[in-house]
Amino acid sequence: MLTTKKSILDLIKEQVVLLDGAMGSELIAAGLPAGAPSESWNVTAPEKVKQIHKNYFDAGSNAVFTNTFGGTRVKLETQHHGDKVEEYNAKAVEIVRSVCPDDCFVGGDIGPTGKFLPPVGKATIDDFSENFLEQAKILAENGVDFFFIETMMDIKEAEAAVLAAHKVANIPIFASITYQKTKRGYFTVMGNSIDQCATILEKAGADVIGANCTIGSDDMIELIIQLRDATKLPISAKPNAGMPELRKGETVYPTIPDDFAQDIAQIVNAKANVVGGCCGTDPRYIRKIAELLKGK
Repeated sequence: MLTTKKSILDLIKEQVVLLDGAMGSELIAAGLPAGAPSESWNVTAPEKVKQIHKNYFDAGSNAVFTNTFGGTRVKLETQHHGDKVEEYNAKAVEIVRSVCPDDCFVGGDIGPTGKFLPPVGKATIDDFSENFLEQAKILAENGVDFFFIETMMDIKEAEAAVLAAHKVANIPIFASITYQKTKRGYFTVMGNSIDQCATILEKAGADVIGANCTIGSDDMIELIIQLRDATKLPISAKPNAGMPELRKGETVYPTIPDDFAQDIAQIVNAKANVVGGCCGTDPRYIRKIAELLKGK
């Protein structure tokens, strides 16, 4: 008898959903060469990528992202891999799907293009749309359960990504903005406020909106309180493990797993529906959160 898998949106109604942690730092720790696009390892070192995904599922993640953060054509072209867009993105989905438990989900990760609109850069909305349409179509055709558009610094680029994703598949769309904490509050580097981002993302058709990267788990608490006041949609939060510090030539994130998990507990109390980790986090952090969510 055929059964239909529930949507991740259904799971959100039942419980706090736990995402994965950082991908880039885990790849570097596994030996990713400096200057190589992380997506290239989907083809040249798939077993290493698979192990990272498996580690997150084993730690308790309900959903794990494809290794496609920089998988748009324009982003890959900057590293001379523009002709590998379809291969890298398709293989990424296959790898996560191969270790995804039946009751878990695969998120199609879509990051910023690295380009900017005038007057900062020369990109156009059409450029954004074209690149996001191509990547989202490949991810959807290869079987992701939802899109996770993340680390967006410009609400116009984020909006273009959400609209593009809507055109290619009828699956949930998460849209996550990266904010900076300033004396005036939380804003993107382009000056977009929490209220502005929430309004635009809702209108564009995002199913879940949130924040990730740039700030630590402690500062994410107040951000989520403000975001909850700005929207009735489910909220996602994926903070860094503190602000990066340079120690003996090495970038270190100072927040330890126990403290990070305690901050996540406060983020959940602030009514976040989906949580996980960004830069500086690894499966240890996800395991601590999973234990906390289970009441251990």
